[in-house]
Amino acid sequence: MTNFKSKERTLARENTLKVFYQHDINEYSFTDITKAFIEKRSFDEDYFNNIIELYELNTVKINNFIEENTDLLLKSLTPIDRSIIRIAMCELMYRDDIPKKVILNEAINIAKKYSSKESYKFINIILDKLINIMKKND
Repeated sequence: MTNFKSKERTLARENTLKVFYQHDINEYSFTDITKAFIEKRSFDEDYFNNIIELYELNTVKINNFIEENTDLLLKSLTPIDRSIIRIAMCELMYRDDIPKKVILNEAINIAKKYSSKESYKFINIILDKLINIMKKND
């Protein structure tokens, strides 16, 4: 991974959310969506591509971990909330180089920006629960 600025990493996460959302709504492939994706602002493209690739390779494992360790059915969530949780879990499970607190804070901030008014609280509770389960399993 190359050096990055905090804002570029945050924007990479936001762009990843946009791609996940499009994938969820339209069921286009991640490859097709990313080929057509345009962002004029500078962002951490390596990170953006890495998270999408990690999720593609581990979709079943990530989704199963979420559903098996919460009372959630992912399909019952809004596409935005579902995408935020999936991205955060992908980072938590496969990016050991990023502190869990950073991942949680970024997910909450993205939820505040893109989701409904109270969703960030729900996402915080779900991710906190999943982080604690991961700690027990370590």
